[in-house]
Amino acid sequence: MNWTHIDRDIAYRIASDIQPIRNIYNSGYTQPDDAQATSGLYLIELLDTLRRRRRLILTIALCGTLLASAAALLVAPKYTAAAQIIVEPTQGASGASASPASEDSAIDTQVKLLTSHDQLQRVVKSLLADPEFIATAKRSRRTAAATTALPSPPTQPAAEADASWAGELNRRLHIWIGTFFRNRHGTLIDVEDLERHLRVAQEDRSRIIVVRYTSQSPEESAIVVNKAVQLYIDSQNDQKSKYTSRELALLRDRIAEARNAATQSAIAAQKEARSPPQASQDQSSQGAQDANARIRALEREAAASALIYSNLQRREREIIGQRGDIGSIARIVSLATPPNQPSSHNPILFILPTLIILLVGGSFIAVIMEQSDRGLRSERDVKDALGIPCVGFIPRLSDIRNVKPHQHMLTEPFSAYTESIRSVVGELWLTTPQRAPRTVLISSSVPGEGKTTAAVSIAVCAASLGRRVLMIDLDFKRPSVSRELGDSTAGEIFDVLLRNQSAADITTHIPDLGIDYLAMPTSPLDALPILADQRLPLLLSELSKSYDSIIIDGPPLLGIVESRLLAPMADKVVFVVKWGSTRREVAQNAIGLLRAPNRRGEGIDIPLALLTQVDLKMHATYRYGDAGEALVTYENYYSRPT
Repeated sequence: MNWTHIDRDIAYRIASDIQPIRNIYNSGYTQPDDAQATSGLYLIELLDTLRRRRRLILTIALCGTLLASAAALLVAPKYTAAAQIIVEPTQGASGASASPASEDSAIDTQVKLLTSHDQLQRVVKSLLADPEFIATAKRSRRTAAATTALPSPPTQPAAEADASWAGELNRRLHIWIGTFFRNRHGTLIDVEDLERHLRVAQEDRSRIIVVRYTSQSPEESAIVVNKAVQLYIDSQNDQKSKYTSRELALLRDRIAEARNAATQSAIAAQKEARSPPQASQDQSSQGAQDANARIRALEREAAASALIYSNLQRREREIIGQRGDIGSIARIVSLATPPNQPSSHNPILFILPTLIILLVGGSFIAVIMEQSDRGLRSERDVKDALGIPCVGFIPRLSDIRNVKPHQHMLTEPFSAYTESIRSVVGELWLTTPQRAPRTVLISSSVPGEGKTTAAVSIAVCAASLGRRVLMIDLDFKRPSVSRELGDSTAGEIFDVLLRNQSAADITTHIPDLGIDYLAMPTSPLDALPILADQRLPLLLSELSKSYDSIIIDGPPLLGIVESRLLAPMADKVVFVVKWGSTRREVAQNAIGLLRAPNRRGEGIDIPLALLTQVDLKMHATYRYGDAGEALVTYENYYSRPT
């Protein structure tokens, strides 16, 4: 049947619960428009998305905050102790104060010396010999030893380790992982600890240098920083004392040399003055002049030597006088005391920021999940994505056990599920009785979308209205109607098609449900030859004379050619879409098979979509304003018997 030849006035009256098919009739089978589905979320849609996904957002935020808080609380608090030393101003050779640049250079030099490798080695050596530090360090590491130590790498022969790339990889991994979890093999402290945790810096622009050390024990941090400061000052004093002693020793050697030189010069001058002239009278005058000259030269030399000797003695007295002020370059201002409060950040303060960040991150994830959701959830989604009207929806029954959905309809006639099935039946056969389809094919795009449950429920509901209903299972791959009805003794339709038996004799009547039923054989059977001829269409045409409604549970459309051959035999095709699960691309491809012309060049009558397994509570959160939202919002009204 070609839907384009249906009378226009009658076609306008074929409608679903919410969406009329006038626009679809005028526009024909148009390709779905995904522009609205892929458009950005507006503010109200964003708020609705966050409200719908609030459980996900809160779960991410709360679980993440709990994990982050637990991890932060497991980290031991750190304590930082600080000591201060002051660098005294230096003086130039003339006794004037040094320039600011020279003072800054001197302070920088002291900072570098405090963190030099030799200085740190001296500190470590002194600490390992200090009983107080050993007791404190062992006490602070007693609880952390089990968690910080890494197992030693497996030992293997050197030749094998060198030849095995796996052994080399293991060795490198142990080295790099060991940088995070270090195994010091019983060492309480080493130079690497000091290099990482000892901090030396100038305080503002003053001459004060602050030395800080951070550890898990307040007593340990105070001991280490005080030891570092005291050893540095002592080493400076020792170095200055040694320098002074060396300078004094050299000076005394020079004093002895100067004293000897002065003594020898004085003796030579005296000896020259007492020596008598031994020359003639003519030469006496000239000799006396020369002697006087030599005497004066010797006296000048003796005076110079005496002056040098006097200056060296004065310098000796100055150095001896300065030995009492050896520590004047740097001195301790204050020693460290064990801190009362940890210097590491309080993990409790991070709970609120972590919660806020995770709430924002959870919201971002929720928006991404919402935008990447390709499922169909409303009649508007079906119309936009598939270009066909939606006849209604069937809620998911999650609170029933050992009760089939069609049995639930009989026991709960005013439930949301029953109302939804009644709405579908009303649209199919009651809104336009003169054009009501006799044969209805229930199909889907893929298995597992609830088409069999929907078909049986529709058949039972139609029978409850006094209609003569025949249920036929034509799912050739996996027949399920017998299991749904709980009747395994029903006659098989192939007995009519292949063995020419009477349909009236083979049809099984189910009195509790008021329907007749033709089953599908469970044994594998190639149905394509049967569908290739006119036997099945003639049988359906004959049966339509005896029944008001023939409901066929057909196979899925994708991947099964029989479903395409069954569709032209039915007056109406109901296309089942699982709510929020069937991707629109899958449904579009299935509908595309129905749009293709059949072998007579005719298209299929407009299919009607049916949303199944709808989570009503979640559906209501989307605020589509449809019957699903009304059933949840006004549950008390709809559940009241009429």
